[in-house]
Amino acid sequence: MAQRGNASSQRQSSLVNPTDLILFGLIIALVAFGLNILLASSSFMAREQFSDPYFFLKKQAFAAFLGFLGMLAMTQIDPDRYRHLVWPIYAISVFLLILVFVPGIGRRAGGASRWIVIGGLSVQPSDFAKVALVLALARIYSQAREVDLKLSMMTLLIIAVPAFLIAIEQDLGTAIHLVLVASTLLFFTRYPLTMQFAALVSGVAVVTYIIIKTPFRLGRIKAFLDPWESRYDAGFQLVASMKAFLAGGISGRGLGEELVRHHLQERHTDFILAIVAEDLGAIGVILLLGTYFVIATYGLILASRLKDDFMRLMATGFLLCLILQVIINSAVTMGLMPTKGINLPLVSNGGTSLLVYLVMCGMMLSALRREQN
Repeated sequence: MAQRGNASSQRQSSLVNPTDLILFGLIIALVAFGLNILLASSSFMAREQFSDPYFFLKKQAFAAFLGFLGMLAMTQIDPDRYRHLVWPIYAISVFLLILVFVPGIGRRAGGASRWIVIGGLSVQPSDFAKVALVLALARIYSQAREVDLKLSMMTLLIIAVPAFLIAIEQDLGTAIHLVLVASTLLFFTRYPLTMQFAALVSGVAVVTYIIIKTPFRLGRIKAFLDPWESRYDAGFQLVASMKAFLAGGISGRGLGEELVRHHLQERHTDFILAIVAEDLGAIGVILLLGTYFVIATYGLILASRLKDDFMRLMATGFLLCLILQVIINSAVTMGLMPTKGINLPLVSNGGTSLLVYLVMCGMMLSALRREQN
């Protein structure tokens, strides 16, 4: 009886622990905040386009509901199972990226082919590629006992396939994000620093070549360097974002439909941070980015203590996905980087992105919990 009681108490303690409560609470707070700021940023546009001010909110809330179910499910699954499903998940991810180019299945919008339509629902496969790539790299890095040319070439191929497919979808921002995640994850492995530096230089060279060979991307670079000169063309979004930041000041104007935001064409997706700045000011921006920083820092500290290399690299990779995307989106919105089509995770409109990031968080919590029990 005593042994059965001890086992029961151990199971109960495994269901709730301080790590889960802190990280889970911060994630819920980000999603709840995102739903509120999404309504403030999109209600006028939704009313004009769909005669329903809650159109975008309803879709995002449904994705959040599914995402939370997925996150809770992932926390209850033994993370050892992910180790054995790495290659099927990677293969399915690459297959979905290829489906984007199939007529009748892939959907083109805004000059890019990034979506597939399944049962009337639009899905962005590049979001699933983030999970697949992190799992594949965690598996490769954790099994490597010696870094040789064969392993290096295999690693390069694993990274290059999804990155290339996403790049030719005209989604260079996400492709760069994937390469950055993979390159940064190298610092948490036994790969030599010379190899890590070579990977970084190679990635920069490839991106530079793509930009030089693409006229509209060169236009974005010029707009980034002098947005006011091209404020009626390529620099329009960036100038509108800067105006929103200036309008918000320190404490913001309060949640609502201010006039400044109507010049932002992607105010509910890629430039939602500008709406945070306009409504809640610099204080709101600092608190929002500070929440991401706490999640990333606390999560990386806990992940660094994991003894299992696969678990450690998987949790670290998911955290890098989150924080690097936040850095890119924030830098673009503030005019510190050229404009890229990449949203603010857990906050911006985008059902697939929200669902995938919540599932990532569940897998990360599962790995952290397993090591603590």
